[in-house]
Amino acid sequence: MKSKGVLSSSFNMSLGFIPVIIAILLSEFITQDVAIYIGTIVGVVYSIYNVSYQPIKIPNFILYLSTVILTLLTLATFISGSYIPPRALPLTLEVSIFIPMMILFQHKRRFINYFITKKTSCTRRFFTQGAESSIVAARFALILGVIHFIVISIGILYSEGQLTKEATAIFYKYLPPTVFILAIILNQIGIRYFNKLMSHVEYVPVVDTKGNVIGKSLAVEALSYKNTYINPVIRIAISVKGRVFLCNRSKKCSLDRDRVDYPMECYLHFNETLASAVKRVVKQTFPDVEGLHPTFNAFYHFENKLTNRLVYLFLLEIDDDSILCSPHFKEGKLWGFQQIEQNLNRNFFGECFEKEYEHLKSIIDIRERYKVS
Repeated sequence: MKSKGVLSSSFNMSLGFIPVIIAILLSEFITQDVAIYIGTIVGVVYSIYNVSYQPIKIPNFILYLSTVILTLLTLATFISGSYIPPRALPLTLEVSIFIPMMILFQHKRRFINYFITKKTSCTRRFFTQGAESSIVAARFALILGVIHFIVISIGILYSEGQLTKEATAIFYKYLPPTVFILAIILNQIGIRYFNKLMSHVEYVPVVDTKGNVIGKSLAVEALSYKNTYINPVIRIAISVKGRVFLCNRSKKCSLDRDRVDYPMECYLHFNETLASAVKRVVKQTFPDVEGLHPTFNAFYHFENKLTNRLVYLFLLEIDDDSILCSPHFKEGKLWGFQQIEQNLNRNFFGECFEKEYEHLKSIIDIRERYKVS
């Protein structure tokens, strides 16, 4: 499937600096207090839009942080005294935002893990992606902030503490908004570059327990994030005259490696139908055989510490077992029900197979009796 990009601009968390940039730019034309009020209003409205109306519900933690800082400065305006030196709003905002952002970046793993462990499976993905994207945005901004600090330090040392009026304006007035704007631009460039690199990478749908698609993710994330969210998986059982064909799973499998299970299993691709996915799997497994048509039997939700999947179970009945004589199947053989039952609950078969066994047995029994009659 051709995609317009793995990541959209919704993942550019540096856009959360927009209220700050607006406040800084307005402070050059109106009073600092009014500029802060307007920036705060923009931040609150933008935050409400991000939470309630944005099509992709990715929380922008940089935006929330910026809005909180602006709100605190708004409250400070009602306190008597000069809470910010004249014309120092740009640098004050930069420092005020970058200090908590630096703390956040220092504890990035704990920050991300919090959402992985605390949120439900339906919202966990969005909060986790928002946290990760915010960490990326923070990295861009902090690098630029450090460069800004180095430039100021060099300027002060070079001038022996006597900065010219022009240098003061550049360091304290123009560079702070430039840092925020460059953070947005560099973050977007990073997203475009990432999309270019990942343009040929497969990704899979994220679904709820009823099979409704609620998002998408890279196929590799299905392994990396384990049971963070639900991905649809197709499993195809092979039956020959009342017996089930099983083989050893690969040692590379993330789930039930080297246990005995069906030879055909795969993730459903994003925007792929069940029918086309089944056809793809059968073609990959039996490239030279025509006329194989698995039938759908059931679907169920399966979750453990390693995976979270919505399983679609199909049954492929074949008459000629010679097509199973292939090195593609590791130690594969036909199993009778009595043989299977002697090895159940002994960590011999895959977990999904043991969950499916009774249903599969009844279906095969019914179909075999129907054939005889």
